Amino acid sequence: MVSPASSLSGRLGVRGRLLLAFFGNSAFAVLAVVTAMYAFFEAGDALERITKDRVPATVASQQLARQAERMAAAAPSLLTVNTAEEHEKMSAQISVELEQLDALVGILRDRDVDPSILGLIKTLVALLNNNLTTVDNMVINNQVLLERKKKLLGKLRFTDISSRRLLAPGILVMDAKVAELRQFLKNQTGSTVKPPIEVGGVAETIVSNAPLHQLLAEVSSINDMLIKAASGKSEPDLELLRIPLRRSLETMEKYLADATPFLRKRLGKRLKQYRGYVDGAGSIIGAREKELRHLARIRVLLDKNVIVSRQLNDAVDRLVAGSIEDIRKANLKALSVQRTSTIIMITVVALSLLSSILIVWLYVGRNLIARLTALSDSMLAIADGNLQTRLPAGGEDEIGRMAKALIVFRDTAIEVEESNLRDIEEARRRLVDAIENSSEGFAFYDPEDRLVICNTRYQELLYPDMDVKIEPGMAFETIIRTAAEDGHIVDAEGRIDEWVAERLAFHHNPGEPRIQHRGEGQWILITERKTGDGGTVAIYSDISDLKQREQDLTTKSNALEQLSNQLAKYLSPQIYDSIFTGKQEVKLVSQRKRLTVFFSDLVGFTSTTERLESEDLTRLLNQYLTEMSQIALDHGATIDKYIGDAIVIFFGDPETLGVKEDAIACVTMAIAMRKRMKELEVVWRDAGLEKPLQCRMGINTGLCTVGNFGSDARMDYTIIGGGVNLAARLETACTPSEILISYETYAHVKDLVLCEQHDKITVKGIAHPVATYQVVDHHKNLGDGKQPIRAKLPHFQLDVEMTLMSPDEQREALAILLDSVERLSNFGAKA
Repeated sequence: MVSPASSLSGRLGVRGRLLLAFFGNSAFAVLAVVTAMYAFFEAGDALERITKDRVPATVASQQLARQAERMAAAAPSLLTVNTAEEHEKMSAQISVELEQLDALVGILRDRDVDPSILGLIKTLVALLNNNLTTVDNMVINNQVLLERKKKLLGKLRFTDISSRRLLAPGILVMDAKVAELRQFLKNQTGSTVKPPIEVGGVAETIVSNAPLHQLLAEVSSINDMLIKAASGKSEPDLELLRIPLRRSLETMEKYLADATPFLRKRLGKRLKQYRGYVDGAGSIIGAREKELRHLARIRVLLDKNVIVSRQLNDAVDRLVAGSIEDIRKANLKALSVQRTSTIIMITVVALSLLSSILIVWLYVGRNLIARLTALSDSMLAIADGNLQTRLPAGGEDEIGRMAKALIVFRDTAIEVEESNLRDIEEARRRLVDAIENSSEGFAFYDPEDRLVICNTRYQELLYPDMDVKIEPGMAFETIIRTAAEDGHIVDAEGRIDEWVAERLAFHHNPGEPRIQHRGEGQWILITERKTGDGGTVAIYSDISDLKQREQDLTTKSNALEQLSNQLAKYLSPQIYDSIFTGKQEVKLVSQRKRLTVFFSDLVGFTSTTERLESEDLTRLLNQYLTEMSQIALDHGATIDKYIGDAIVIFFGDPETLGVKEDAIACVTMAIAMRKRMKELEVVWRDAGLEKPLQCRMGINTGLCTVGNFGSDARMDYTIIGGGVNLAARLETACTPSEILISYETYAHVKDLVLCEQHDKITVKGIAHPVATYQVVDHHKNLGDGKQPIRAKLPHFQLDVEMTLMSPDEQREALAILLDSVERLSNFGAKA
């Protein structure tokens, strides 16, 4: 008979019983949480009172005291500003500080603060605010005084400069006369010759100009004392400076009475100005006295600000002391609540631990763990393949149902095992059939390099026309060594051991597929790959037919390349590359481009042909064309054609660096050709040629038509147009051993190359005469005296071609430059 307790336990099951134990322990946890929440709420209430009222008020009051100290310390910096912009920046900063000070007072107003202390703080803050506002206004007035003093100093500088200029000519005249008189006296010592100068006139000039040195000294003294007065430290110092200033003015007036009428009139005005700088409301000394009195009043206000800041600190200290006492009381209350809650929580935790220990010992350990351990052992035995292991008895709870499910699983596993064995055998048979029917040789070796399986094709490729039998279990080294020793591997002939070692290294670390040369023209492609367990899969493919076609194709490609290299000698390298790389199509098309065209021709070549044998003439002409062509190719030129001893070259197609760069490259090439021709003239003369060849060169930059011209059966890549004709005409008009260029080419190269203007020429098809220029050399190759002078600034530009200027033009340019220097110097002095 089943007891009511056992019936209830079976209905509840493992999950129900564990939930019941969990809810029992949870009741203790809830009790602990309630206790902790009570303690937290009490401590939080105390903390809220501290953080909401006392801490913000304390922090705000301390910030207010520091803010007031910073403002009191920063206010004297207003006296150091020199410009309105600096004052505006400093004033804005103090305004921000005042706004922050008012904001801190507002924070204190919203908190529980002693009204008497708060009232005192508000009064002190208002007083500090008013003082700073007054200081700021007085600083503005002080800026006005400084600006006025600055203007007076500017006028003083003008008066000083103009006075010195009035005195300078007379002093120079007097110094010259004194030097002249001294030289005369030196030469006339003991001589009776009549004096070459009028001594009386010289003496009169010296006497009339004698006061000028003293006047200049007084002007310098007055100017220095006034500048010193502008920065005087106190009013008594300024009064002391007035005495020597007035004495210098009186001395200046006395010496001025002996000066010339002109100087007395002009310098008298300056004396009047100096008196105004010393005495009167508009004097420099008076301006400095006002400034000193104004600064003294500002410093009084700044001292008051320091006193107010100290009083504000005292009030804040009283406020902070009260807040600290309130915080101490709140902390004591929070600690009392915390101790009570800690005792309650320790008791609840102890009861919870005791309950958990009883549950684990009485139910989990003695009931659940024992049954689960038996069930786990049975499952591990089945996983190891022991399907006949003993299984635990079932029950009505979850563990009992798991035991019943395990029995069903074991019976099913037995049936699946028998079915899998049949499927594996069937799959192996199909795999063997598929490998055997493959046209490629297949083999699989285990991690110890023993043959596991291979097909008939593998054996045929390894041992053709042999009765050697390859069977599973044979070592890979044995199989390949037998093939090498029987002469089936061409690469192994005479070096079997070395070849076997190389083959084993590739087998153990396979990479890209490798080709193996067999006897009788057979080629095998070997592909090997490692498997996950360390074995090796090998695929052998017969590629003899593919290798034969590859050799045939290589032979044809070599023949085609040889023919292409021969054809390249009849084309310019740029044209050849653009055609054979597919950039250009070989068809009758053309386009308009701005090119730089070069023509060259040998002078007196016809007469030279009459004096030389054909072989010597051919060798001479080929040497000339070879040298010039190499220079052209080195500079990136496109060689159009050779017309006897003439060469046609152009820049800008099929590749271009830009019109300007192409023109520079062409002219640079021509200079290099001219230099090489001079060297060749020496060589030819030494070789016995009486009259060496000389070359003329013409260059033009302009629009040309470039492309393929001719017919579909025979075409030529060349250039035509007016730009080409002009280049040819320039070459004809050129002096032997020189280079003649058009104006457009000159415009592109003039910054780098020195050119001389030449005669204008008339060209058919051009209505007006064409300007020409003869190339001299690169500026960098010329001396410093021949290089042009060029400079460019936003408001200044200078471009001087000295080699092209006539003597009259050079003198006129020099006069213009000297006048410009003088005017710039005078303008700078006035500024």
